[in-house]
Amino acid sequence: MEEEPTYSTTSKLSNVHFFHVSVCLLLAGVVPASAGQLARPAVVAVDSSIAIDRTQTIDGTYSSGVTMDAVMSMGLPGGFEGIVRPWVQRAPTGEWNRQIWVATMRYERPGAIGFRVDAGLIPSPIGLANLMLRPQLNPTVSLPASLFQALPPVEFGAPRTTLLGAVYAFGANAGLSGRHWDARAAFIDTSPLRTRRIFGSTNPPRFNNVVIGAGLTPFVGLRVGGSVTHGGWERAGESPTITQNRDATIVTIESELAYRFTKVQGEWVRDLVETNNGTAVASGWFVQAQQTITPRWFAAVRLERMTAPAFTTFDTYVDQELNGVEETIGFRITPDLTLRGDHRARRIFGRTTFDHQVAVSAVWWRRWR
Repeated sequence: MEEEPTYSTTSKLSNVHFFHVSVCLLLAGVVPASAGQLARPAVVAVDSSIAIDRTQTIDGTYSSGVTMDAVMSMGLPGGFEGIVRPWVQRAPTGEWNRQIWVATMRYERPGAIGFRVDAGLIPSPIGLANLMLRPQLNPTVSLPASLFQALPPVEFGAPRTTLLGAVYAFGANAGLSGRHWDARAAFIDTSPLRTRRIFGSTNPPRFNNVVIGAGLTPFVGLRVGGSVTHGGWERAGESPTITQNRDATIVTIESELAYRFTKVQGEWVRDLVETNNGTAVASGWFVQAQQTITPRWFAAVRLERMTAPAFTTFDTYVDQELNGVEETIGFRITPDLTLRGDHRARRIFGRTTFDHQVAVSAVWWRRWR
């Protein structure tokens, strides 16, 4: 599974205790003592998963990782719902990282034109890759490189950026949907180029960003959508050469096609980033396919490419590329437990050769109601 950046924390709670305490507190606060004796729909749902992976690189280096998370929701009167997602990861370095990814209040009104509003610490309203951050929703072991791979610096002393980061931001997202269309508008406090963490000592400054997106569904199984995001990404004073705030515009186009036992997904991203030397442009795409072979066996493959400018000492830019391919075979032991074997080859920015790795992973997932 793709490693996320880790951050130190001063919390005295252990990460595993933090995960279980969060679940218990939510359940204790919303389920009355007599709930088990009443025949009525549950107002609490817990969607939990655990992923364990083991990776070996071509030079024989091994690494292991563990990720535990849960999405817990509580139904409230009047169409409201409270949602929280605690998350714990043991990185291959051995360091533990704990976060709260989502803590939002949702209002939803069904109908011919559905309406939904999320406010608080919300999931990313941008792009398709962010939807695969839960391991049971990702057909491969690794995640798209656009989420975590750092781009070459666009100017001297510039902060770390990604093409389209794993964004969990404070803000609000409002959406409308009909039978063949959907639209949304969001306001978030994080640039999609730079991810913030609830528990993190190296978070970037807050930036106002506005998101507008829409999609079309001509028929069941096919959707084509896109979004435009604009707002600050770099603040004056972050390095000696940065003398004023800078904005960035992120454009995404995504598509998904599902037919019988085949599912194909793709996303294209283009970043227009203001710098001291004008506008730097980075872009990238991935296409992945998943094929169900039998009720237990499936196969998946992902192709990806990114192009980004690298700032040189001569105040010029030189384009660098990232190329990658990943192949996965999966076996569902039970509806809850899946094993995967995986090969990944990547040629990262500034390299001329591909790095190869093989991995195995086990993903357990269950929804409790």
